[in-house]
Amino acid sequence: MRSLLLSLTLVFTAAALAQGAANYRILEGKLHRGGSARVEVVAGPGFTVRMSYELVKKPLVPVPSDALKGESTVELPELFRDERGYLELEAKGRMSVPDAELRFVRRAKWGAHSDAYLIEVLPENGRSRIEALYHPTVAGAGWAQVKVIFISKVPLLNGYVAEMHLR
Repeated sequence: MRSLLLSLTLVFTAAALAQGAANYRILEGKLHRGGSARVEVVAGPGFTVRMSYELVKKPLVPVPSDALKGESTVELPELFRDERGYLELEAKGRMSVPDAELRFVRRAKWGAHSDAYLIEVLPENGRSRIEALYHPTVAGAGWAQVKVIFISKVPLLNGYVAEMHLR
């Protein structure tokens, strides 16, 4: 579950690129009923982001409930505070940031919004693959949808998907 915390931290830290906080609803999955997450930019020098989350597990899932919630803080490049980072990522195709590699996948449409950015975040720990949809007009963080696909030696968790939507 520590890999879950790191993966969700990387996803939601990128989601907090706008000032303030963003709240997410975690959709139901095979092993969990849903949940919630919150991302906020921490005041101070640099660009520090704090993420907290809580998943609600389904009955008979052999994972302690306290392992399904947590909080983490991470520092991101200032460039990703707004669309500039995504435009640069689109031009380069991939970019390294501390503890992860970012990849531009394609431009996408999301609801009434066109020209959203679909990106992949590949954490260095190799425990997950993250897909995120960013659009600069989306209120708050700008991330409308996020998927975390877990990579694990445990068959129950390998390929497991947790999907989050902006509230």
